[in-house]
Amino acid sequence: MICKHITKRTYQKKPYIYCRKLKQQITFDKCKKCLKFESRNYKPINKRSSKLNKLERQRDKNLIKKGICECCGQYSERLDPHEIFGGSNRKRSIINNFISLICPKCHKDEEKIKELRKKKQEEFEKTHTREEFIKLIGKSQLD
Repeated sequence: MICKHITKRTYQKKPYIYCRKLKQQITFDKCKKCLKFESRNYKPINKRSSKLNKLERQRDKNLIKKGICECCGQYSERLDPHEIFGGSNRKRSIINNFISLICPKCHKDEEKIKELRKKKQEEFEKTHTREEFIKLIGKSQLD
């Protein structure tokens, strides 16, 4: 365990351990025997929200995991569901069905992903306006 009052400092390029509570340079042995020892509290790693997990489970129910890649047109034993607009737009991609089943080779190719984004925007604009798309995603892929 590490005390929450310990910091690592340097003096003339030589590192040493400093206790902020005692306000002096110390060693690890002295810190362990200290009466003012308080262990550090570490924040847990954030997990996915339950809403996102639910959306992904629903998305994966209806998807076929092998078949023809929507990007290159070749048969693949393993197709990955790819949210076309990722990051902060990931949930919106799932809700609005901006998902493509693509092979792992196409999943790594950024140029093919850009083409898919343009195609999905064109499909969306058949029933909606460009302003609605920009409101939804944030920017147009066709400009």
